[in-house]
Amino acid sequence: MGSEMKNSPWGWLCRIGGVSALITGMLLLVGMISLIVSVLQHRTTNGWLPLLANNWLIKILILHAGFSDIHVDLHGLNLLDVSILLLVSVVCFSISTIFRNVRKAWLLIAFALSVIAIILFLVTQITGRSTVMLAVLIISLVMLRDKTFSKVTIYAGILASIFLLVGDLTVGVHSNIITTLFRIGYTLLIPWFFLIAQSLFRLGSGVLKEEVQ
Repeated sequence: MGSEMKNSPWGWLCRIGGVSALITGMLLLVGMISLIVSVLQHRTTNGWLPLLANNWLIKILILHAGFSDIHVDLHGLNLLDVSILLLVSVVCFSISTIFRNVRKAWLLIAFALSVIAIILFLVTQITGRSTVMLAVLIISLVMLRDKTFSKVTIYAGILASIFLLVGDLTVGVHSNIITTLFRIGYTLLIPWFFLIAQSLFRLGSGVLKEEVQ
């Protein structure tokens, strides 16, 4: 592991990745807030979710929580979901430019998974979206031996991706434990994107970077 000042033609891509991560975190945060407000005030429109609360993770959470007065359908193209998937792909690719050698290979695999998620969703209109959680897990595991990203960022990503993957694979199973884990996973994923954004902005601005030798 070595240190050097950030002086790379990929600095602009780190900044783009930072913006993408920031927007993704905000979309997920607004989605959670919209759901909470709707449930507390019973103001869902004819039982349907507000637009910005309509991402697939919120829908899975609703299915696990058993909100019978809110109608959700995981099938069908959703512009919000496509936008989030595209943003995550940009984040994955941006992070892959920071590392070298074996770690870079794993991060490119994570990027490939994020692209596959988009393709699967566009083709099937139902599957593939939570493949990005596997990408987040790989990214977070790769970061374990690197000092560029904080331990809080790393473990938030690991726990969030595992809990959300478990919830995705168990849709239709009614369990308070799974519902709680999914809520925790969603809650951890939001700061993960904000922390990733902060790190990418720092790297893109020429602050000291850790690289694998």
